[in-house]
Amino acid sequence: MTLKRNTWLLILMASIVFSFLFFLLLTNNRVEYIGKVDIALGTRVKVVVSADHPERVINAILREFHRIEDKFTVNEKKNDKSVISRINQSDTYPVVIDEETAFVIERSLGLAQGTNGAFDPALGNLIKLWGFDRISDADFEPDVPTQEEIDRAVRLSGYEHVSVEGNKITLENGVALDLGGIVKGYAIDRGVEIGREMDTDATGYIDAGGDIGIIGPKFGGDFWSVAVRDPEGEPDDYVEKVFLEKGAVVTSGDYERTFEIDGKRYHHILNPKTGRPVRKTKSSTVIAPNAMDADVLSTAGFVLGGEFASIMLPPLGGQGYFIGEDGKVKTTAGWHFFTERR
Repeated sequence: MTLKRNTWLLILMASIVFSFLFFLLLTNNRVEYIGKVDIALGTRVKVVVSADHPERVINAILREFHRIEDKFTVNEKKNDKSVISRINQSDTYPVVIDEETAFVIERSLGLAQGTNGAFDPALGNLIKLWGFDRISDADFEPDVPTQEEIDRAVRLSGYEHVSVEGNKITLENGVALDLGGIVKGYAIDRGVEIGREMDTDATGYIDAGGDIGIIGPKFGGDFWSVAVRDPEGEPDDYVEKVFLEKGAVVTSGDYERTFEIDGKRYHHILNPKTGRPVRKTKSSTVIAPNAMDADVLSTAGFVLGGEFASIMLPPLGGQGYFIGEDGKVKTTAGWHFFTERR
């Protein structure tokens, strides 16, 4: 009888110790998230992180955003640091570029070819003509170009006139680069990479103007819920919700970077063939393994329209949700995989 009582006493004590250790494990598990907001690449950047030293991680990520902005901008006010401005303004070709620049441009050219030019990194002349290279400037005065001006800018555009060989780039036919359709995604990817390098157990996300890159799953194992904005509603209205524990989701909408003249609204997503803002699409959202590809494919999906994009994008690694000008929705075959918490 005494032996049984002692046995049960030992079992009880072991259970108490185990419960206490389990409680300590739970309470020490990093579930508190620290967030910080900044402005970079012409948009609001929010970084949310749980890590050993979250402030250090966040600040390092935001510094990277500003470095990339300075390096890849085409804004005239930052030409002293911009490698893209140096390339566009060079009178002599080829131009020597660093490894990072070559990587971003080569990926741009590869995806331009893969989307049959629906995404094009060599629309600098066309974008500048419309004023979308500096629409956030206080002194910006919107104007609709003439058809003659548009036709000329289209002739001086096209990724097929850009070539990269090793550490040298050549621009032909008077084209100019504008990497606005890929560099924000690249910055998100670099931020995710930095967060993971600084703390392998870091978790959280980066939100750059609604474009999301996942640093790590929520609470170390759950899915982040990401809303797809309603292009006809208020900024907080949404039409769809997806769940991600990794990868990225990017939306291109006709409500971004716009101006209005004579009651007609013009947005920054231009059709490379017509040189005018795309009218058949209201919103294009793409999920991909990385933000750089998602950024490009969301633009391409917007230009192509849901009917074509839903077929073309999956082989390039993207799953998409597209809203047409008539409000009808088209999705890729694999989109539904992300709409349910798994």
